[in-house]
Amino acid sequence: MNTWDYRQIRKTAWNTAFHKSKKSWILIAIVCFLFAFIGTSNAFQTYIINALDSLIGNSDAMLPRNIDFLKEYAVTTKLVRDIPFITSDLVLGIIDGLSKYVTWVIRLFAINMAYFKRNPGEIIFNMIVAAIVTAIVRFFIQNVIVIGKNRYVMENRFQKEVPLRRITAPFHKKNILNMMWVMFRYQLIILIWSLTVIGGVYKYYQYGMIPYILAENPSVKWKDAKALSRQMTDGYKMKIFITKLSYIYMWLLKLIPIIGLFTSAVLEAQLDAEIYFSLRNRVPEGCEQFTEPTFGTLPYVDARPDKSPKYILKNINLEMPRHRKNFKLGYSITDVVFMFFAFCFIGWIWEVGLYLVNEHTFVNRGTMYGPWIPIYGCGGVAIVLLLNRFKAHKGKLFIMAMAVCAVLEYASSFILDFIFNASYWDYHDMFMNLNGRICISGLLAFGIGGLFGVYIAAPTISRFADILSKKQRYALCTVLCSAFIADFICCVIFGFNSGSGVGGSY
Repeated sequence: MNTWDYRQIRKTAWNTAFHKSKKSWILIAIVCFLFAFIGTSNAFQTYIINALDSLIGNSDAMLPRNIDFLKEYAVTTKLVRDIPFITSDLVLGIIDGLSKYVTWVIRLFAINMAYFKRNPGEIIFNMIVAAIVTAIVRFFIQNVIVIGKNRYVMENRFQKEVPLRRITAPFHKKNILNMMWVMFRYQLIILIWSLTVIGGVYKYYQYGMIPYILAENPSVKWKDAKALSRQMTDGYKMKIFITKLSYIYMWLLKLIPIIGLFTSAVLEAQLDAEIYFSLRNRVPEGCEQFTEPTFGTLPYVDARPDKSPKYILKNINLEMPRHRKNFKLGYSITDVVFMFFAFCFIGWIWEVGLYLVNEHTFVNRGTMYGPWIPIYGCGGVAIVLLLNRFKAHKGKLFIMAMAVCAVLEYASSFILDFIFNASYWDYHDMFMNLNGRICISGLLAFGIGGLFGVYIAAPTISRFADILSKKQRYALCTVLCSAFIADFICCVIFGFNSGSGVGGSY
């Protein structure tokens, strides 16, 4: 295509967006909404936090004071005092940056101000983690999933009603890492050039076809995608800009939420796809980077005798592989119940015995009143259910058992602290601890306990259950569960177990 036909591009995009069928229009609107929602980094979190703020009376007026509180804590830490190159100004600058980038973290934890004042270090740590995770999501997930939207609107040009499942067509596991790498480099270049303003606009249009090239050929490498996008847009950047600008009245409808979703969002998606196909025709026929030859002709739906589209990119098989579908744990539900209470009791014996040896005093160390500690039961059952399939690999099982216990112990400690203002263990004085909630020595012990649970405890408990009749197993499970529920109700009414040597409320 040697000339740029504004009228034909606009007409085709308009007809594809609105004049195919009502169902097609609704489907493309759903796709646009879905990807707009996913592509908005913190909008959903901000909405939730705003709702919570309104509910409890928290407001943005508290935010500056909370940030100042974190700064005052940060500059007094040993990290700042003892390491020469970590200065107060550097730390203050980092907290200022984090407080702007992940403000929702501060506002979330400020819901419980008692927790906020107790754990400023953990809040700063969570801000750093949130910033890293947000950046990873932004550069390696959000920028990649948009390829699925591009694929959908590209097929929508040729097919009457595209199944929503076609969004996933590019995401076969062999292509994921390549798409992540290409899109990361694409976004990084746009970001760097945007610092020059004019250069950013130029590069935006020069490399703008890369997400569509990947939607057609997810295996294309960065060097080839970049060169192909340059070739496609050479001499046409201003034409692309003017074509998009010609629909300025439609873009204004974006300010109206529902109407904008069903009009400008749909049209914008189809116009971008139409621009891609118009530029695609400029590339010599047979270009190996274009894997869908049928995209070059309109009879796309008639590519097969049964009128179904001929896809090079196949649908992802969402069915579970046969070897996993047929995987069986080997334990019944009653076995799992018995394991839970056995691990709860073993944990209780361990905690009580350890305190008895160290302090020469018998104390019920559990969070509840009965002879059980639920976190041990949950951890033991989780290890057996999740890791039993790795029995042949003791080293791998040991490491994964440590990881499972780390997540459970940290989450349990955090929930007790943040929601109930309670603490039942504190590892701040232990070597290699994380916010005093987990430590390396404890996790090593849990790893050994995981091996014990998988290789010894679980099979033994299962053999014990086999001795009992079916009625006896159900009766014993009923008694144990009833006692546990009664204990939990007492904790809700009277408060969790607390006192000297136990832990409890702050």
